[in-house]
Amino acid sequence: MRKAYSLAVAACTWFVDTLERELAPKRCVYCNVPTRPPERFVCEGCDADLPRIDAACPGCASPVVATLPAGVRCAKCQAAPPPWTMASAPFEYEFPVDAAIKAMKFRRRLDYLPAFDDELARVELTGDVDAVVPVPLHRWRQIRRGFNQAEELARPVAQRLRVPMTGLVRRNVATPYQSGLDAVSRRRNLKGAFQVSKDASGGHVLLVDDVITTGETLRGVTKALLDAGVERVSVLALARSVSND
Repeated sequence: MRKAYSLAVAACTWFVDTLERELAPKRCVYCNVPTRPPERFVCEGCDADLPRIDAACPGCASPVVATLPAGVRCAKCQAAPPPWTMASAPFEYEFPVDAAIKAMKFRRRLDYLPAFDDELARVELTGDVDAVVPVPLHRWRQIRRGFNQAEELARPVAQRLRVPMTGLVRRNVATPYQSGLDAVSRRRNLKGAFQVSKDASGGHVLLVDDVITTGETLRGVTKALLDAGVERVSVLALARSVSND
């Protein structure tokens, strides 16, 4: 009886999946062609063209020519160590990922999120994270945009790690858009912008954002968390830009 029930469930699942593929096929988020199993949200052709980072500095997530020995960081991180423990990003901020991120943020193309989540799920993360914290937007910018892209990226990460996602940090200053600014200008904009709103003593926080550019936003949030008593901060982003370092 139990075997017959299992076969019936499997047959129904196959039928529903087949019907869905034929009547409403999933489409690649980048080129819009229908995908076929084992493809999910990205077709095989587009997947091969994505600007994945094969080897990166564990301090800043910047691409490196060859894998660094364990514990060794790039020259920039050795000269000016970031305040966080480690940083990871699966992509370089290049086409088509850069265009997809901009579409998500500025044209509300949230249909990219499942594909982004698939990539973040492949990133190897330390298992002792206590909480996931998305980089905050100022409340007025979030109201205008309708969402915080860092929250949308962070939520499934927290679910996979089985830890809370918390709005531990507030952005008190409505800074101008950081795009196109160098590190000095970004640092000036962000001075005093972040405040920890709750007790943050102890623990390991995973800070999530969409793009690491100069790292100044992440640096400001990390310093606020460490000053509030967090023991360690790690960083996870979808993409790493190397043009503004």
